[in-house]
This record gives sequence, C-alpha cells and structure tokens, in this order.
Amino acid sequence: MSREESLFFARVKDVYKKGSYTCDFDITVFNAALLMQHEDISGIIVVNRDRIVGVLTDKDLRNKVLACGLDPTRTRISSIMSTPVITVNEEDFLSEAIYKMMKNQIHRLAVVGEGGGLVGILSDTDIIRFHTDSALFFIKDLEGARCIDDIKLINDKMFEYVAELFKSDIKPKEIIRLISYLNDLIITKVIKLLIEGEFAGLPKKDFAFLVLGSEGRMEQTLKTDQDNAIVYRDDLSEKDVSLIEKFSVRLIDSMVDIGFPSCPGGIMAKNVLWRRSLHNWISTVKEWVRVPTPDNILSYSMFSDLRTVYGDRELEKGLKDRIINVIGQHPVFLAHMANNILRFKPPLNFLGGFKTEKKGQNAGKLDIKLMGIFPITEGVKILALEAGLMDGGTSEKIRKLMSKDIVPDDSLYEVEASLDFFIYVRLKSQIRRFSMGKEPTNYIDPLELSEVERERLKVGFSMVKSFQSFLADHYKVSSLAG
Repeated sequence: MSREESLFFARVKDVYKKGSYTCDFDITVFNAALLMQHEDISGIIVVNRDRIVGVLTDKDLRNKVLACGLDPTRTRISSIMSTPVITVNEEDFLSEAIYKMMKNQIHRLAVVGEGGGLVGILSDTDIIRFHTDSALFFIKDLEGARCIDDIKLINDKMFEYVAELFKSDIKPKEIIRLISYLNDLIITKVIKLLIEGEFAGLPKKDFAFLVLGSEGRMEQTLKTDQDNAIVYRDDLSEKDVSLIEKFSVRLIDSMVDIGFPSCPGGIMAKNVLWRRSLHNWISTVKEWVRVPTPDNILSYSMFSDLRTVYGDRELEKGLKDRIINVIGQHPVFLAHMANNILRFKPPLNFLGGFKTEKKGQNAGKLDIKLMGIFPITEGVKILALEAGLMDGGTSEKIRKLMSKDIVPDDSLYEVEASLDFFIYVRLKSQIRRFSMGKEPTNYIDPLELSEVERERLKVGFSMVKSFQSFLADHYKVSSLAG
C-alpha cells in the first residue's frame, strides 16, 4: 500500500508526539508559557491530580490573555484553558483523529493509551508532516470550499480515492467507515456554508441534524440514498421553525446537487414528517410502536439508528432515551420488527443454487443488501434494542451483545463474518460499476465472483436463514398470527 493510500489507515501511534506534555491547572499563564517555550510546543494538556481537565494553546494566550490585557503572572490557566479536551486512542486509525479534528474544529487531540492515561498529543501539523498535501485533499479543499460546486468536485474525488483503497489490503469494513467520515465532513461543510450565508439567523444551538439508517450506523457504501431528519427544541418561535424549514429544503437540495441521491421513500429533513420538535418526535415514536404497521415498523427502525452530524447532541440523547423506554413498555413491537425481517428470504433454491432476478435490467443478479445485509443489520439492531443498546454500528453492537447472554457468541461471530463478506461483495460490485462509468447499485452478479466467493456467498445466505429462524423463535413470531 502506497503512502498516499495509507493516510487514513495509519495508526495514531505512528504519528503523534509521544510524551506527556502537561501542566497543573493551578499554575500561572506565565509559567505555562515558559514550559511551552522550553518544550517547543504550541499546546499543552492541563491536568488536575492526573485527570485531564483542559488544554492551553498559543491561541488561548493571544486571544484570552494578551488581547484582553490580563496579567500573565497573576492569571491562572484554569480560567482561560479550553474545555472539554477531545481524546483519541493511540491504537485508533488516523482517520478517526482527522474526523474528530474536523468535527470539533480543533487542531490537536490528547492521545491516550490502553489504560486511558495520557501518552502524548496529536496535532494537524503532525498529520501534514506525516503525509503529502495531495492525500489531505479533502481536508484542505473542504476547508477552502466556498460554494456547493466546490464541494461537488471534492465529493467526486472521494469516490476515486475509495476505489483505489479497495485495491489495497484495506478491510471493506474500514472503507465504509471512512466513507461515512467523509460524508459527515461534507454535510457539516454544507451546513456551515448555509449558516454563514443566507441562514445566518438560524438558531443553530437549538436543533440537530440527524442521519439515519446505514448512515447513522456509519455503514455507507457508494451512492447511498439520503436518510435524515431534524429535531428542534420545543420552545422555538414560529419564526425560527419556519427558518429551519427553509434551511432543511435548501440543505437537502444542495446535497442532491453534490451527488447524494434523494431517499425514494422521502425520509429526509426537507419532508415535514421528518422534521419535528423533540416533544413531537417523542409522540411520533410512541405512535409507531403503538400501531405496528409495516410503514411504522420501517420508520421506527430507520429512526432508531439516529446520529447527530451537526447541532445539539442533547436532543439526540433525549430521543434515544425515549426510543429505549418505549420499547421497554411495548416489547411485542420487537416481535413485529423480527417478523418484518422474515419477509426477505435468502436467495437460495432447493438445489443450493442462487435465485436471481428473471427479467429486467437486473436479470441474473440478486440484491445483496436486501437479501443479505438488511436481515443481519436489522436483526442485530432488534437484539440490541432489547438489551438497551443504540449507539454504534452493527459490529459494535455485536461486540456489546456478546456479554448479554441473548445470543450465543459463536453465532454472533458467524453473523459478523457473513456481514463482512456481504459488505465486501457489495463494495466490490459497486466499485466495478463505478470504474465502468455506471451508477453503483446493490445488485451483484454471482457469475462475476470467483468459485470460492460464490461458495462463501452461499454459506453467508445459509447463515442468514439460520439467524432469521433464531429471531423468529426468540421473539415468538408465530404468536403474532392470532
């Protein structure tokens, strides 16, 4: 793998400055500045009894001390330090660090080791020194983007970059997580452009833009449809609510222009049904669970993968607490969700061959998302909801479920292995179509796979069938017939 391709998949431990550059929270600004000068660093971590409590940077010294005329020999750094301190684990991929810097608009992270202790600092300068400018195109270009057309060009480059990564030894699971990182950064940039322009009066601290479904789980592949929503505080004025409505329409239309397809089912923030106050959302979730129609099951399932990309995360927390609470009061709803999964039969015939489409543009192909990925991600989601788990993607939920005694660990390992293979096959097919100038889809042609891959695909579909049987038995789906 070339240095260009390894940017996102290098580890933080390969890049950061090792050493605990810390100072006590009660020393003066003058002494902290001397320490920073001696260590030749532009930022230092502030601790209180070995607990990280803040960070002090050159910018803090300029803007909060010198510019304000404070006496550095009397001012304590506890009064001017920046909080909270965003951390990254030294074993994390560099992509995780880049994402956190961009998301929080900061230039350095505290690096912690396996035990959670501070081991060093990672700055954006460290990353640039580690790598060439061209590999950081999406950071620099995105920061400099001034219009939607600029962002569209960056997004187009990202597809080419992902295709190159696939040719390397990068796990597809990591590639789709990277795609989600980049998409988050693009969405955030579009929102900021709109807020800096015609929507300068938007109450940005009083709402949250949420991504849902695979996007919420950070499991996107190429050309995934938009699935998103907006939640805002209950006490907003009619004027602010109206402004959020106009903003949401402009935002979603801008994302379409950039290359993010509209959701065929209308699950987008520009749709009034997916743009509500916190109280209204809570009432809506209750109604979905109370009346388990196919549409309500789909809506609840999509919404339970919610994740904040921009805005107040306390609103997200309030929604997640309610989603878990409602399920606890209506456990039979999980049975309805499980029953919905049973409709998607693995495409295997009684002779052990594949059942593919008989006619149309997808003749000879099968939908790997609908028949393979969907039953797994939905099934794991249902089990996680039962256990009171909502955060993270499917793999993270599987790991957490292993300590809950709901599903045998061996079965969960098989589920995850099959999901990983389905993701690989889907991404491989999408990249192949992209390289041919065709739109990526979820359909794959088994004949384009090797014999070994076809056999592995059959094993995966057999596992899906077994997993569906487990879900049907675990949630007593047969009792719903009456």
